Amino acid sequence: MRIFSTGTLVLALMFNAIACVAEEHGSGKGEESKKEGEPTGPVIEYLLIEPPLVVNLQGKRRYVRADVQLLVEGQENLDRIKTHLPALRHTLIMLFGDHDPATLVNVEEREKLRKDAMTAIKGFLDQYSNSQGLKDVFFSSFLVQ
Repeated sequence: MRIFSTGTLVLALMFNAIACVAEEHGSGKGEESKKEGEPTGPVIEYLLIEPPLVVNLQGKRRYVRADVQLLVEGQENLDRIKTHLPALRHTLIMLFGDHDPATLVNVEEREKLRKDAMTAIKGFLDQYSNSQGLKDVFFSSFLVQ
């Protein structure tokens, strides 16, 4: 019985040593699985414009509060767009303030505003750097009062 236990112990130590050597030198199988799990293209991120936009609308005591997020592809594009966030806020404030509150309760008009926001942001970015990497604009909250 003691020979069996010693043999099992020796066998276990040998497998442990082999496993340690394989980890130190790396096995092709482990490296391939890491490469397969890595993203193949640029990273896509949502950039929240903070703080939320609060804009006076046409008419008396009416405003819109909106959380706006930009869909950006690639880290260097994200960094470049972050540089222009104050001016992008200004662009959106001017765009939103030009609307009648009665029209913004309509879903189709909100979608039109979203597309207009995308056009305005791209236009600004193209004027001062470039809009490469900006994929879309989303309203994650939108309140008209």
